[in-house]
Amino acid sequence: MNKVLLIQPLGYLNKADPFSRTSEPEPLSLEYFQAILEQIDVISDIHYGKIDEDKLFQEFLSTSIIAVCFSVYTYQYPYCLGLAKKIKTVFRDLNKEAPTIIFGGYHSSAMPEIVIKEEPIDIVIKGEGEYALRDVIKNIIQKESLSNVNGIWYKNENGVPLKTSNRERIENIDQLPFPKRHLEFISKYKQFQITYPAASLQKGVAQVIYSKGCSYSCIFCSSESIWGKKITWRSPKSVLDEIESLHNTYGTNLIFFPDLTFNHDKKRVIDICNEFVKRDLPIHWFGLFRLDKLDAEILHALKEAKCMKLSIGIETDNTDADKLKGNFSISKDEYYKILNIADEIGLVIKAFLIIGFPNDTVEKIRNYNIFLRTTPIDEIVVSFITPFPGTPIWNEYHKNYLPNDYDFSEFTVESPVINHPTLTKQQLLDLRLEIVQNFYLDVAYQKRILDKIAKYPHLRNSYFEYFKFLEDSGVFYNNQLTNFLKERML
Repeated sequence: MNKVLLIQPLGYLNKADPFSRTSEPEPLSLEYFQAILEQIDVISDIHYGKIDEDKLFQEFLSTSIIAVCFSVYTYQYPYCLGLAKKIKTVFRDLNKEAPTIIFGGYHSSAMPEIVIKEEPIDIVIKGEGEYALRDVIKNIIQKESLSNVNGIWYKNENGVPLKTSNRERIENIDQLPFPKRHLEFISKYKQFQITYPAASLQKGVAQVIYSKGCSYSCIFCSSESIWGKKITWRSPKSVLDEIESLHNTYGTNLIFFPDLTFNHDKKRVIDICNEFVKRDLPIHWFGLFRLDKLDAEILHALKEAKCMKLSIGIETDNTDADKLKGNFSISKDEYYKILNIADEIGLVIKAFLIIGFPNDTVEKIRNYNIFLRTTPIDEIVVSFITPFPGTPIWNEYHKNYLPNDYDFSEFTVESPVINHPTLTKQQLLDLRLEIVQNFYLDVAYQKRILDKIAKYPHLRNSYFEYFKFLEDSGVFYNNQLTNFLKERML
């Protein structure tokens, strides 16, 4: 039986972080790849999170592995490359034929012509990977030329990198099998943010996709290197069939949609909300929404369908949003109207913010709190602008703001990587902490949260446990957040 290894290391990002990473996710991409490979009778093992290299190399010695596939984000690239070199070295020392090394994912898709030149790498898959990986593995098994597999870079018998034709996007993603879930991962996946159910009551939390791709060109996002600008959609029936299966198998009661813009198409949002209402499963869910594509009809449909939260990329104080988020257009009045409606009907609102742009100043960053005080936002995530390969800002920032000795392993958005013209790295870290502390300790914020809990008491533990998470993570001390709930609610 032919066997493939699927690897995605998380390094030190395998645990939730109070500033920008409030979840411990499952390896959804690898689970899709595993399901695809099963269709061609290829077995695979997933190595995810903290990689046990001793276990990994023991598997090489005891099993015939034909390929090792790495799914690579930019910060993972140096480790994945180093591990690939170790694999090739081990087989060379044993005088055995090494498995084919395949790199895919965001980083590989953004710069395939560079990645393929690395000595241990045999194939790079650019873009959507499911069918491309299937076709590559088929050709490896059948010992056929890779020249007829679209969407890849590969090395010929002389080690010369070659590029095949571009691969068309998968039109009907309902044809993809459901990802192959694993209790090992799904039992660990928690959302340590303001969610309902709260983290202590979550069970079988899972990610499910409704769409793939995004038509916008936000300057900080590299999605276009994977998807282009085309969006493909599943049918609501297929999505709910998968969710119902998750509930029946794992008792799942919370779903996260990682779609880049869940509400890109209003009709499709209403359609899936109707399917949720029709099934009436004991499941709540949330996703990533674009503010200028929301309206009252969508918000009420989401609420009825048991959506409990909107995660919105606000990014800035609304003065520069049109420059950061492709074709972002919404009046200030409509901006506040939408957020207020969502708040009034009991939806939790999470805002993603980005700081550390070259034109940022101390005063401008501190103004975030002035802006946030005027909005009914429940939770914030603060990241640092990071010029990932494949983003619209990569070339400019690479030339003007990255140090000569930059390290891709630091490209996580959790720490500044650019040489800021006026602010030090420590100043930026201190300003991030200041934004977060001032936001949650603001008296007006705390009063609004108490009022919201009084109106929607089922959310009490959701707030309480999240505030406890922030305290336990060292953002606050002496129970600064949880005490105000205890004193006023008990």
